[in-house]
Amino acid sequence: MARKSAQLPKKELRKWATVQVKKGQILLTEKDFVNPPQFTEGELVEIIGIDHEFLGYGYMAKQQKGVGWILTRDQNADTGLLDNLVFVQEKLQEAKNQRQSLLIDDTTTAFRIFNGEGDGIGGFTIDWYAGYALIQWYSEGIYRYRKIILEALNNVFPELKGIVGKNRFNLDGKADFPQSEILAGDIPETLTVQENGVNYVVRLDDGWMTGIFLDQRNVRNFIQSELAPGKTVLNMFSYTGAFSVAAALGGATETMSVDVAKRSQQLTEEQFQANGLEIGEQHKVRVMDVFNYLDFAKSHDLRFDIVILDPPSFSRTKKHTFQATKDYRSLVADALSILNRGGYLVSSTNAANMSREDFIKQIGEGSDDAHVDLVPVESFSLPADFPAPKGNPESDYLKVEIFQKA
Repeated sequence: MARKSAQLPKKELRKWATVQVKKGQILLTEKDFVNPPQFTEGELVEIIGIDHEFLGYGYMAKQQKGVGWILTRDQNADTGLLDNLVFVQEKLQEAKNQRQSLLIDDTTTAFRIFNGEGDGIGGFTIDWYAGYALIQWYSEGIYRYRKIILEALNNVFPELKGIVGKNRFNLDGKADFPQSEILAGDIPETLTVQENGVNYVVRLDDGWMTGIFLDQRNVRNFIQSELAPGKTVLNMFSYTGAFSVAAALGGATETMSVDVAKRSQQLTEEQFQANGLEIGEQHKVRVMDVFNYLDFAKSHDLRFDIVILDPPSFSRTKKHTFQATKDYRSLVADALSILNRGGYLVSSTNAANMSREDFIKQIGEGSDDAHVDLVPVESFSLPADFPAPKGNPESDYLKVEIFQKA
């Protein structure tokens, strides 16, 4: 039964925010509101403009990005919204319909099936791993509606074998929520998925990350099919070596994977073995600070045909602190010093607070510092299964620029 007449608390936006919502903004921050918003986690609200005109229905929740999301701009919509199974199920079904080509692709069995605000409900995402679902909850407010979301998910994807949840809103440790929890089914300790025919071993219920970043699918494919044949490859901040595996299968003569995490050796070996490859003379792993390795490579006159840079937005080791918005320039300069002439620099960042223009500017400044000319080759952003609303540029976070050293 529709509840259009149900009265929801009204939250008034400032003039500039009113304009932005009309242009498609979905995410709301504290500064968007006339008064600092007071709310309970997950509270359903009516959003109004400075002149009290209706802007939409949404919900409030404290998260890293902001404090609320608009769910619909239809004034005649059922105001039950997230309490309404039909509303949630329709959003999930629409998302599934948009991913039919991936769901029937036997060579790719891991991808995103629901991308939060890009698919109509901000605050959580769902990834598909060969029949298993991984949900990431980004606020206590959206977590409040998990029973309805899980019911809708099972109705839309009856073939699901199991569901894992990651509670990413408990970063400060103030709330008593598990980091990871099994929500349905039996979850294997490890699972092998495919991406463009390449095997990757993932762990769905082991910490924040699974072993592969699904948003880099198109970049890995480009490296494998277009750049790697006959090349030597340095993969910095390599994690489990996914870029290295793609390059090796594409015909790279050598790969070097470098990451400071102690588990990177074991996890990278595992990924190579899943594809019939071995770590050894041709494919190597170094567990060390990336910046120390750059110094080591320069002092030992090591050179590579491809250097891949995919650092976290922020990281800190004993000797180095890296912040993408400030330090990418120097990282590029150091990397170019060990890149062969005619070689390729693959620069990537997931820093939502850095625009593509600023990212390219930092790369350009780094090349100037290294006294090197770069020729643009290719650009990548989020793949089609990671839709982002046009009104929220921070949701379109992935920026990958590939250059050739002149």
